[in-house]
Amino acid sequence: MFLLKGAMDLRRLQYFLEVAEEENISQAARKLGMTQPALSRQVRALEDDFGFPLLERGGKAVRLTKAGHVVQREGKRVLRSVRMAHERILRDVRGTELRIGYAPSLAGGLVEQAMAIVTQRHPDVRVRLLDSSTDEMMGRLRGEELELVIEVVTNERDIQWEILLERGFRLAVPLGHPLARRRVVPASELDGERLLLFSRAEYPGYWSGVSEFFANAEINAKVAGEFDGIESLRMGIEAGLGIALVAEGSRLGDSVKVLRIKPDPEPVRVGVGWLSRRKLDAWEESFVSELGRAAKLVS
Repeated sequence: MFLLKGAMDLRRLQYFLEVAEEENISQAARKLGMTQPALSRQVRALEDDFGFPLLERGGKAVRLTKAGHVVQREGKRVLRSVRMAHERILRDVRGTELRIGYAPSLAGGLVEQAMAIVTQRHPDVRVRLLDSSTDEMMGRLRGEELELVIEVVTNERDIQWEILLERGFRLAVPLGHPLARRRVVPASELDGERLLLFSRAEYPGYWSGVSEFFANAEINAKVAGEFDGIESLRMGIEAGLGIALVAEGSRLGDSVKVLRIKPDPEPVRVGVGWLSRRKLDAWEESFVSELGRAAKLVS
């Protein structure tokens, strides 16, 4: 941690980081709900604390000095450490909290079954579920904001996986679509269809599987929309924007028909993962174990 002449005011540091992000004091002030003069005074006070300038001021925009770049980098680490310490204090005071990131389209039903048993065995443990994209989950896991994630298994060395099940791809179409009358659809009939997919940036494992299937089947489908979750994807299908490839077992409601594709696309492996450098606590091991039992019942 960097040194100041006196005690560091974390609020001033947070204000400075917002200015550094926006590169504009007026815009940062609006985001913080402050006046521009008040924010300027706080940033100057932080510069006084450090004893050197952090910003080069010119017109409306500002630029970071060399020292400003250092404070921005280290300041983010400081605030992250403070936030994590605050969360640890709250967990110690209020009781243990098990934070789990998951994708409902993949975990469908497994989490609820495991949670019901673990909370009975460990009544002092609160389970908190966060419905997140792949990128969000992995970022929060590595930032120690989550203890476990349930996602498509990856090959990163810093994450340890327990394989739960394999989920095949299915075709989801609105009830009024001509294919809705079928039970099985040959892959060749998808050529030229408007395709709705989960976001490429947020769900890279899903995109990899879908892209490989379409390439192998020599299907030329037009991507008509990308979606950030199963609920928004369902709404797109219902609105008739196109058809979608979803994981087997996805909950899409009565207005969407789910069909098999022939030949079957390669399934994706779904697992529960955690940082390999961590040793799981007893309640975390219990949750992983119950997820495995639940997965065997549905496989």
